[in-house]
Amino acid sequence: MSENNISFRMITMKLIICLFALTMLPTDSFSVDFSINPVRIFFDSSKKTDVVTIKNESQGKVALQLSSVAWTQDEKEDNVYSSTDDILFFPKLLELAPEEEKIVRIGIKVPHEEAEKTYRLFFEEIPDNSQTDTTAVKIIMKVGVPIFISPLKANASGVIHTFDMTGSALSVGIRNEGNIHFIIKSMQIAGKDVSGKELYTAERAGGYLHHGKSKSFTFDIPQDMCRGIKTLSLHIETDRFEMGKQIDIVREMCGT
Repeated sequence: MSENNISFRMITMKLIICLFALTMLPTDSFSVDFSINPVRIFFDSSKKTDVVTIKNESQGKVALQLSSVAWTQDEKEDNVYSSTDDILFFPKLLELAPEEEKIVRIGIKVPHEEAEKTYRLFFEEIPDNSQTDTTAVKIIMKVGVPIFISPLKANASGVIHTFDMTGSALSVGIRNEGNIHFIIKSMQIAGKDVSGKELYTAERAGGYLHHGKSKSFTFDIPQDMCRGIKTLSLHIETDRFEMGKQIDIVREMCGT
């Protein structure tokens, strides 16, 4: 399955109202609703330019301003954005009538290197301040489309570097040891007793993990349930590979 199809099987994404910022607008106003295609952008060694299609699917005009940022992750696993000139795009401002569709042209001006480079292209709604009535709340949309510049030779690799339990709290640590990102689609935990009966299950997603970065997760297992568990297994599915681990549980791990 190709990179563009993994985990994003729909090529368009409805960007309905989300709580990003608040401004005031009249009560008879309409909601912003627009779609973006594609939802992720990849530049390999054979491609220097691409286009993104924006369609206004609301009942009134939509005005957007665009900006690009370099995108990394810090030690606290938070996204970090910084200004960059690596990404070219045009136009920087868009105004779309109802049902109108326009394209944004995107290019890169940096070479491919040993590790992947990551960016986001933000589409931010420009609020209509022509109205003076402040009797209702309008929510402003800002959406970032990931942009990836592939390395000279891609290597997808990850490891479960932490999988242990103390006081019935299960710690899971995942490290990206490759030179490209991967998406942690699901982490599945299963706890079984001595007979093999499943006593505990949990599942969650983990999001993007950039090359050279780690993420940590905690699963709180009820203490009475923990004491009956003999083995805990972990299965991780990413958009590029799968991995797993298993540990034996003793009562001391479940706290007093």
